[in-house]
Amino acid sequence: MSEAVEAANTSPDKRATKRPRTFKSGPAQGEPPALDFSTMEPRKQQVMKTFLAYRNTLDAHYDQRERVIKCSRDITALSKKMVFSLLRITQDSPEKVFKDVEFKHNQVLELFSKMSKEMQGSNAMKYNRQATPGIQEYIEAVGLWRFLQHNELITKKQVLESLTIEGDGKATPLVSVTDEDYLLGISDLPGEVNRYCINSIGKGDRDAVSKCLAFLQMLKEGVSLVLSVRKYNNLEKKVPVLNSSLEKIEKAFYSMTIRECEMKSIDPAIINTSGIAVECNMDTS
Repeated sequence: MSEAVEAANTSPDKRATKRPRTFKSGPAQGEPPALDFSTMEPRKQQVMKTFLAYRNTLDAHYDQRERVIKCSRDITALSKKMVFSLLRITQDSPEKVFKDVEFKHNQVLELFSKMSKEMQGSNAMKYNRQATPGIQEYIEAVGLWRFLQHNELITKKQVLESLTIEGDGKATPLVSVTDEDYLLGISDLPGEVNRYCINSIGKGDRDAVSKCLAFLQMLKEGVSLVLSVRKYNNLEKKVPVLNSSLEKIEKAFYSMTIRECEMKSIDPAIINTSGIAVECNMDTS
């Protein structure tokens, strides 16, 4: 009993500390332990070598997959910066904006060139799911660029041409672009066109609003035609955003048109007469 009380009154510093665990020295963390095949039976050696080959194949696959994902994320980030630069066209001169976008576009092509090394042969389809987010974001950026420069929808052929490099006297595509990649890329354009339209409304640019309205009406017609022929689940999910953007631009354009008609119907002489009448009333008071 006395021993228990004495142990309880002992200060924490004087209590026996817990003995730390010790580990035997081995290979560095993350490295597989070395195998000694000399002590194994021939049959077991063959099984172990087979599984080691499988492990190396899977490790190479996952490493390559991660490199593609990393490039795709970098392409997505730079493509978004291209979009942000293009939306400043209502504030800066077009020459300055397009020059900045051209510089960012060259950086994106460098990333595509790096990613293309990981997507040769059958790997192009094997890693398409990891690469497609970057490809779609790039199509959205160059699609907005094409719209602001030429007032037209970029085609799949033009996308492939922008992703083609010249070398050894022949053109080599950096990556493959599927029909679904192209459709999902251009289906993201309504949101950016809507932002450009809002900025143009603030500047009072009625022609830009009319251009945006005609573009989205054409895009909606094309998307509806594609969905009537073939079903794309991811494309159908983006149709509500397209309809919402188109509705906003239609209302803005109609409001601007009605306001202009109302202003034209007012006689300037009436406005001047009203102003003089107000001044006379102020003087008499």
